[in-house]
Amino acid sequence: TLADYYRENGENKKSYEELKLAFKSDGLNIEIKISVLLSYYKLISFSDEMKNQAYELVDILIQKYPEDTKATIVYADILYTDKRYEEAKKHYLKALDKEKNILSTWAQVLFIQAEQNDFAKMINTSEEALIYFPVEPIFYYFNGISNKRIKNYNKSIESLTTGLEFIVDNNKLLLEFYLSLADSYHALNKHTMSDSLYDQALLIDPENIIALNNYAYYLSLRKVNLQRAKEMSYKSNQLENNNGTYQDTYAWILYQREEYQEAKEWILKALQNGSGENPVVIEHYGDILYRLGEIE
Repeated sequence: TLADYYRENGENKKSYEELKLAFKSDGLNIEIKISVLLSYYKLISFSDEMKNQAYELVDILIQKYPEDTKATIVYADILYTDKRYEEAKKHYLKALDKEKNILSTWAQVLFIQAEQNDFAKMINTSEEALIYFPVEPIFYYFNGISNKRIKNYNKSIESLTTGLEFIVDNNKLLLEFYLSLADSYHALNKHTMSDSLYDQALLIDPENIIALNNYAYYLSLRKVNLQRAKEMSYKSNQLENNNGTYQDTYAWILYQREEYQEAKEWILKALQNGSGENPVVIEHYGDILYRLGEIE
């Protein structure tokens, strides 16, 4: 109460001193202390003073409740908010060693592993999480995308298809499942399934740039339905201009349609917008130049 009083009167130093006394007190339960720390999450990135206070308070919390999983998780959350991902992961895993039934903590570990592109660990973590949460679709999603990234496409499809059954009233997650499944089916040359899933994704979000670009590019590789591919790719470039990847897709569709001069214009845009180091884009440029008679 004193901390609140001093803060309202602009005496922030006195307010914080009272807050520290409260955190050290046995008379205040851990839940109230955690609720105070939660208010710091949004402030950490805006103020070094608030960040330092958050770390000092959570340090008091850890010292006072060294065996309490909730204190460990709050510390991990502050580290995560501060982008200290490796340290945050260590403390999340420490919490999971004590309590396995905390869904949000499993998810945080997986988000960090995804950020680190640690797909082998993602597979292990998601499989273990599914032991405790067998109907939670987010863990099937992580398992599916990590298997996809190591080119274990059949396992990816198996996980994602199972997870689909447990999605309820969550179109955003459903869309992510459809996109990942479509990619995995494409990798296995099961194009009918892949196209169908992209169609379903675009029904949910007709302006999803990833769906528009990937679907269009896959159609162009097979030289089928090129008019629709052109329309989708053009739309993705309207939604996000100056993206070299999307410009290359459009250029390649124009190439497949034998519209070589316009294809050259678009591939040059792609090269100017960050795709100059991509060997596929450079090869596309070479193909276009060849068709225009610029052999050398």
